[in-house]
Amino acid sequence: MPASSAASLALAARLRTLDDADLARLIRDRALPAAGLRDVFDLAEALLDPASIDRALSALPRPTLAALAAPAAPHDDDALQPALDALLADRAGPELLVPSAVAAVLADWPARGLPDAAALAQGAPAPALAVMDAAALAALAAERQAIDRAAAERAFGVATAAAEALRALAAEPGRLLSRGGLALPELKRLAVVTGSPLDEVPALVALLEQAALVTARDGALRASARGSAVVAQGPAGRWQALALGWRQALPASLAALLAARVAGSAALGLPALLDWLYPAADAALRERLRLLGALAERLGLLVDDRASILGRTLLGTTEPEAGATAAAAALAPLLPPEVERVYVQHDLTVVSPGPLAAAVDARMRQLADVESTGLAGRYRITADSVARAIAAGESAESLLAFIDGCSLTGVPQPLAYLIEQTAKRYGAVRVDALDAAGQTALGARTAVRSADPVLLESIAVDRATALLGLRRVDESTLVSRLAPEVVLANLIEARYPAAGARQEPGAEPGAEPAAGTAVGLAAAADPETPPGPEPDSEAVRAAVARIRHSMTIDGDDAGVTRQWQLALRAKIGLRATVRLPDGSERVFDLEPTGVGAGRVRGRDREADVERTLPVASITALEPLDA
Repeated sequence: MPASSAASLALAARLRTLDDADLARLIRDRALPAAGLRDVFDLAEALLDPASIDRALSALPRPTLAALAAPAAPHDDDALQPALDALLADRAGPELLVPSAVAAVLADWPARGLPDAAALAQGAPAPALAVMDAAALAALAAERQAIDRAAAERAFGVATAAAEALRALAAEPGRLLSRGGLALPELKRLAVVTGSPLDEVPALVALLEQAALVTARDGALRASARGSAVVAQGPAGRWQALALGWRQALPASLAALLAARVAGSAALGLPALLDWLYPAADAALRERLRLLGALAERLGLLVDDRASILGRTLLGTTEPEAGATAAAAALAPLLPPEVERVYVQHDLTVVSPGPLAAAVDARMRQLADVESTGLAGRYRITADSVARAIAAGESAESLLAFIDGCSLTGVPQPLAYLIEQTAKRYGAVRVDALDAAGQTALGARTAVRSADPVLLESIAVDRATALLGLRRVDESTLVSRLAPEVVLANLIEARYPAAGARQEPGAEPGAEPAAGTAVGLAAAADPETPPGPEPDSEAVRAAVARIRHSMTIDGDDAGVTRQWQLALRAKIGLRATVRLPDGSERVFDLEPTGVGAGRVRGRDREADVERTLPVASITALEPLDA
């Protein structure tokens, strides 16, 4: 049923005292239809709508609901404040002042099969306790060891998969659907690179999002700067970042409930606990809670609904950062030891006998393509992968020294030959931007140079480079109208040993580079968005602007008329500020009696006469009896 006129008018008066940020927060937190909010009265009626109140209550945990259902009882829990703000409730010392509309919705709950005030006040079932003899204690210790081993396997697996997903998203951002979530081809790509079943990839992405290791921008999901830093860490550090993100996403009431129960040996019964804690949860909230439970299992915090040492440690403190650090320390000795030496074989494959140390792995990935990851990694070195490493700043000497330093089998002769020959060929073709004079004279933007005229001729007649429109200007130079980065990318794709020409400080564009300075074009770094509150949508900002404008009574006849009608129906007195013909203002305390034809009527409480006022002359209205 619609909110009463008296309640709407009273709430409208209160809403006038809020700033724009508070108004936006109310619209956002209560999920109100912003497009339909024209003025402060629309907002008041939307906030008092029983369906809106019901949606707000459905997201609250049982302790908060119990406090709202029994407001006269003492309440000193600071955790209540967000709910009080969203429902426009107040405190009166230790008691709560709950709006009558909220109380009415709660009073109607039992008729809908939801708990009443007495049921809401009942505490969670206490964890079962049992007296254990020596044999039972030994059995419990053995069971916990098995749980912790399984937890460590899961933790290592999710940390490895997260790193592979972050590398893939850094190399090629994943396309997001307009309705949210990654497109199916992107999910399949991540499933391949992480070695995960397709249906488990969304949960992995959710972990990355919770930990702020990825960022959504311009319709794509990409690794954040924090995500790139986490990849450079070992498995325990990667897991710590994921676990911290999960813990920070945990509602405070749920974290407190789990902390009180994870020390026990029995299964948590997490689904039943979630049903108890959120008795009115809607489908969306239930899905979010289900996902949190699934992610806890994925992280190894729970194993078959029993808490591991990781879960007990993470949830054993009220400080998420301290808990994640301690849990990572507990995980470290349970993980397989990292190795820094590998087997380099004559077929140009590299086999790691264990998880490769992060620093060695990062450099190996520059030199070789990854064929498999996990407890034993496998890499393959090719001419293209060697060229990639040289483009990143390596040389034949540095690559051979790296292999010699980490190989348990030395440097096979075929590998040494491949590296040396690739290094000789790399940069045989240089791509450079022409200077202004060259662009004018040649009608082109880019020069392709090489000391090998036969190689240049091959490039000029190759069908794979035809779209570049290359034409020869002398024995060592081709030119193109396209941009240098486009030309370079095309030549590399056509498998030519091309590189961008690095300019020396002060050199003119197009000048010949010094020997040995040919380099690949660096990839543009993804700018990091500084952390902060999520900006309000355009619809919310527009609604706040309309509401703020409606609060300016002067010149707003419709607003005056509507407020007078509400007061008339609710039999509420109004204090009207009226501009007189001489420009002065006078205040009247009136009981509204009518409205129409651009005028309002009301009985003056002080003079006991009915006054008729032009709507256009009223500059302010304020309820007296609300």
